[in-house]
Amino acid sequence: MNNALVEKTKELPHRPGVYIYKNSDDEVIYVGKAKDLKNRVGSYFMENLDPSSKTFALVSKIDSFSIIEVTSEFEALLLETSLIKKYRPKYNIIMKDDKSYLYIVIRNEKVSYENDVAVVPKIATERESNIQKKDKVYGPYPDSSTAKYILRTLRKIIPFRDCNITKFNRYKYLGRPCLYGHMGLCSAPCIHKDYLAEYKKGINRIRKILSGESRKLVQNFKKEMDKNAKLFNFEEAARYRDLLNRFAYITQGFKTAQTYLENPYFTEDIANKALDDLSVLIPNLKPPLSRIECYDISNISGKDAVGSMVVATKGKIDKSQYRRFRIKFKDTPDDFGMLSEVLKRRLNRSLNESVKNKWTLPDLIILDGGKGQVSAGLEILKEANLNLPVVGIAKKFETVVYIKDGKFQEVIPGKESEGLKLIQRLRDEAHRFAQSYHHKLRLKIISR
Repeated sequence: MNNALVEKTKELPHRPGVYIYKNSDDEVIYVGKAKDLKNRVGSYFMENLDPSSKTFALVSKIDSFSIIEVTSEFEALLLETSLIKKYRPKYNIIMKDDKSYLYIVIRNEKVSYENDVAVVPKIATERESNIQKKDKVYGPYPDSSTAKYILRTLRKIIPFRDCNITKFNRYKYLGRPCLYGHMGLCSAPCIHKDYLAEYKKGINRIRKILSGESRKLVQNFKKEMDKNAKLFNFEEAARYRDLLNRFAYITQGFKTAQTYLENPYFTEDIANKALDDLSVLIPNLKPPLSRIECYDISNISGKDAVGSMVVATKGKIDKSQYRRFRIKFKDTPDDFGMLSEVLKRRLNRSLNESVKNKWTLPDLIILDGGKGQVSAGLEILKEANLNLPVVGIAKKFETVVYIKDGKFQEVIPGKESEGLKLIQRLRDEAHRFAQSYHHKLRLKIISR
């Protein structure tokens, strides 16, 4: 076991990304993805590996490794694919039992509609030997689970067919869709020929996502939503709105593999830019902003209320530091009172001498809301004799609110501000984390 490599794994972040192993000849021998780089890479260097295993054979050849941090697990999947395609590492083949790589293909197929023939694209996964000349090909992907994960994610956003011609014709004859059609995972072109043009638009959108053109796609969705709203086509505008919301998982912070290949330190650069932007945006901040905390409350009429705390460390989302709070002293609607309870309990974990494993105090507190939330937060800090900066983010116009020299200040940053994007990510994460805990508690109560 290489002790130097073991020590290096201890310094890795709990972040999604890709790891690259090299041998003593500086040759890339393995590329892998990770939801948590520290845990995943560290697992390779355990002392109890089976000497007869493929993993042991791989580890014995590792002389050095590097990582590339990304902002989501989806990005890690795409970057891993690009690096495998670039380097063709020996052990990526060996670890997969020498199977050929899997590809995602978009294939145009001719089908019959009564007296008419039309082209209806389908999307599927194929091995290299089964790819046809006119297929649009994306990949290779290192294993079937990776490619299928990507397609499952995309299919929830933009339905598509993956069936063969025989199945297509069977359901066309029956005049009803298959199970995927009933579930909304396929728009059923077998029985909806009139919607074939719209179906093809969806396929084209998927092609753009797989080609790394998702940002333009999102901009087009927003334009269509606004255009339809102005024309009072509210049903169509709502459809684009829902599409944008469902699309958020992939598009939030989405970067192409090429972005990371050109600059492996991209996430580091963005984090530093965000912190610099915040220092300019909010003049009373005192750098360095090592720890930023954001809070949100979730409840239904005050019942089963919960609070969440999400954290950014050195400008990066740090899920290992997330905490959640079940509201104990309020069971009526009072967001300010609930927020005050959460902040008091959180600060107690830093200030109470009897508390073990104390939490580090934040350099900045972000609250979901405007002047009322900021005032409530500052009041709790005053009671604790603490002078920490507090800002709110009001949903209307995404206004950043803070107090300077005793007066409220309101700033509407530019949409391209990395500082604003960091605040928004924290706000959205706090909301998601609080809601998921609230839903969990509600389900427990309902199932009793």
